[in-house]
Amino acid sequence: MIIRSWRAVAGSDEVLAAYARHLETTTFVEMARLPGHLGATLARKVRGTDNELVVMSFWADMASAGHFGKGAFDDAVVKPSTQKLLRSFELKVEYFETVVSTGLVSGHDSPIGDE
Repeated sequence: MIIRSWRAVAGSDEVLAAYARHLETTTFVEMARLPGHLGATLARKVRGTDNELVVMSFWADMASAGHFGKGAFDDAVVKPSTQKLLRSFELKVEYFETVVSTGLVSGHDSPIGDE
């Protein structure tokens, strides 16, 4: 499984709520239609008045993960309306290959750690 990771900062709880609604109604819906998509999540860490965000999407393989991108393989896809919401955001995404997992993602094949 491949994890596609992207970071941003929302300057307030109101912005976080608006961004979460956007993900639930638009981005996550679009991702779910793509072959090889296994799910996605938005997580936050509160730091003062800011919400540091990480969006992770889960893909069957690297080829599937590339379906969501536009431009260079590691370019972030950030709509102009989202850019206006967020205090800051990364221009690039990172990809991680799962080595071993458990819990919610344990049903997916992993080359290491299967018994």
